[in-house]
Amino acid sequence: MLSNVKYHLLKMVSSILCRMPYKNILAIGSFLGPAIMNRIPKQRNRGIEQIMTGLLCEREDAERLLNKVYQRVGMSAMEMLYMPRLCREKLHIDEYVSIDHPEYLEAAYAEGKGIVGLTAHVGNWEWLGAGLALYGYDTSAIGKKQRDDALMRIINEYRAESGEHIYLTGTGGYEMIAAARSMKKNHILGFLSDKDGDRAGIPVRFMNRIFSFPQGPVVFAKKFRAPVLPIFVVRNEDRIGNTICVGKHFYYEETGDKKHDLLVNAQKMAAIMEEFIKAHPADWMWFQHLFWTEPWSIEMYCQMTDEEKEEIIRGVPFAERAEAVHEKT
Repeated sequence: MLSNVKYHLLKMVSSILCRMPYKNILAIGSFLGPAIMNRIPKQRNRGIEQIMTGLLCEREDAERLLNKVYQRVGMSAMEMLYMPRLCREKLHIDEYVSIDHPEYLEAAYAEGKGIVGLTAHVGNWEWLGAGLALYGYDTSAIGKKQRDDALMRIINEYRAESGEHIYLTGTGGYEMIAAARSMKKNHILGFLSDKDGDRAGIPVRFMNRIFSFPQGPVVFAKKFRAPVLPIFVVRNEDRIGNTICVGKHFYYEETGDKKHDLLVNAQKMAAIMEEFIKAHPADWMWFQHLFWTEPWSIEMYCQMTDEEKEEIIRGVPFAERAEAVHEKT
């Protein structure tokens, strides 16, 4: 009952926002973001600490950056509720979302193997998937089921309206079957790869810490021999509209050493994410709970030699170590 009431309230707010000019809803979001988020001390403290560690900066600089992050999070929240307007104005989508290198996207699709979309909680990632779908690209993603049923219901409705296919976790493994089928249909399958991979994750160096990288993008890239496409979305410099930033695709590198290959490819993906985030720090969700799996809880990390652990801590790429060993022999 309460969930239904909340759902209809969100729909009403969404309907009102969709009648307003785009710039106005962004202004509302820019105000509400910091006003609300600064009242949540746990997330604020986590955000400041992760910025200071990741960017090696002073607390004052971290606080300023986090306030910009909050503004953009607020704007993205308003855009989420503005999704029906985005879908209705499909013919003018470039006023809301543009693509910087569509030729890179086309090249990856031309491989015909499906695409592993390497992305993160950067910018308005909901508009990343919706934008690609509205531009006519077959788009899928594995999504986490949210605790808030009303919010989950409205988000899924808007995703479907844009043409994006989302497979939710917690469906007894069906989401993995559906994701595999989407790859066979030559969809781009998006992976938000900056979320903790838990005990089964792959240990990498990310933002000056040991991070449990999720296995999803690595496993799918290997299994389907599919191109991995770095693809992120950021807010434009004038903060009006968004740009989907597409990199050149690459493939899972195999040497025959399964453990080595997992570490090398996961580290490569993590490094690509980190480089992009550092280039657009105000667009990343710094306050998310990222590093909750301690290194000694990651199964693969526990099986590594002391030398291998030290190399991850120091940020020495395994590929470089392998080349050095090869040269000595």
